[in-house]
Amino acid sequence: MDYMLSEHVQKIILGLQRDEITEHIVYRKLAEKSKGKNAEILKTISNDELLHYNKWKKYTQAEVNPDEISVSKYLIFSVIFGLMFVMKIMERGEEEAQEAYNRISAELSEAKELLQDEIKHEKFLIDMIDEKRLDYVGSIVQGLNDALVGLMGQLAGFTLALQNTQLIGFAGLIAGIAQFLSNSTSEIEIYFSQRTEENKETLKASVYSGLVYISTVVILLMPYFLSTNYYVTLLVTLLTTSLIIVFFTFYISVVKTLPLRKMFLTMILATLGVSGASFVIGWIVKVALKL
Repeated sequence: MDYMLSEHVQKIILGLQRDEITEHIVYRKLAEKSKGKNAEILKTISNDELLHYNKWKKYTQAEVNPDEISVSKYLIFSVIFGLMFVMKIMERGEEEAQEAYNRISAELSEAKELLQDEIKHEKFLIDMIDEKRLDYVGSIVQGLNDALVGLMGQLAGFTLALQNTQLIGFAGLIAGIAQFLSNSTSEIEIYFSQRTEENKETLKASVYSGLVYISTVVILLMPYFLSTNYYVTLLVTLLTTSLIIVFFTFYISVVKTLPLRKMFLTMILATLGVSGASFVIGWIVKVALKL
């Protein structure tokens, strides 16, 4: 059957075709790397994307090649950030296609209905995906928050009180390790006193939290061992902290479908508030001791 569509609508549909075949390949490759239930769900989504591609093809009567750069990008993201992150990003792309569907709905009345069916069905399947690392997101945030708020505040206070980047760095390192050992010891004691399946999961969560905490401490302290200007190092550390917060809040907002702005403002205000208060305390100590 020939469809009398304008050149403008034909061009939009060709773009939609390319998106569908690209996502078909991405989901197929993700399914090949997955196991069990996840692999089956990904195969189903991949087949659905191919079905959507063929639905659009009947209007254009044209074959469209996938976006190989996007395929590679999504596969790399899946290795670094995990399966759910990639799927949520791709799901956002589907929702953003709403505008394109609206533009062609004047000539294709079924376009809006087709879009809603696609989004609803794909969201249902995505919500069935089980990614173990997401069970520990709360622990990761806790470790990150402890390092950013706690250590950043200490570094701000040390900066004026000590005025020596090496001393500040070592003081921060000692404080960071002490905090890490304190948290780890309490978790280990709880685990050995009550060996249950729930405590095993708690121990795993504390390991994730500890790894994130130590990694963040190392990143924050690095400038203090690379420069002798304590004001510059404090500024660099604050900027690094802001970037870390941006990255993690964006990641969590995507995989957990949470509002980004609220999470970011909560973390950045807490960190800057504690840092500012500690900086003032450091200044008071400096004046009081006439350092």
